[in-house]
Amino acid sequence: MRTILAVLALPILLAACELTPRQQCEAPYRAELRTVRAEIDATEANIRRGYRLVPARFDFGMRYCLDPFGDAELCTADEGRPMYDKQPINRAAERAKLATLYAERERLGRALARCAVQFPE
Repeated sequence: MRTILAVLALPILLAACELTPRQQCEAPYRAELRTVRAEIDATEANIRRGYRLVPARFDFGMRYCLDPFGDAELCTADEGRPMYDKQPINRAAERAKLATLYAERERLGRALARCAVQFPE
């Protein structure tokens, strides 16, 4: 009897989890916006530091790890944290990349606004 009730209730539960048209419209833009924001944060940090942190090829000796604030500090493999090497950056190229990312963020914001207009809640 319980099995029959569970089977009968399943379509109702699935319908409750269904996305609204607005959510369906916004979903791909929100996912891309999260990626763009993460890239902006990483690029701004690279410009601020003057170098990029790349995963270390070897996990022995002194390398760089990230402290709780996201700043690089010297560490060893004994500490059990992910280790990085410094890689020089071209600041002009990083600034150009950042400008492109800002433009992409604005484009995604406009796309989300169009979804809100097209599918008001």
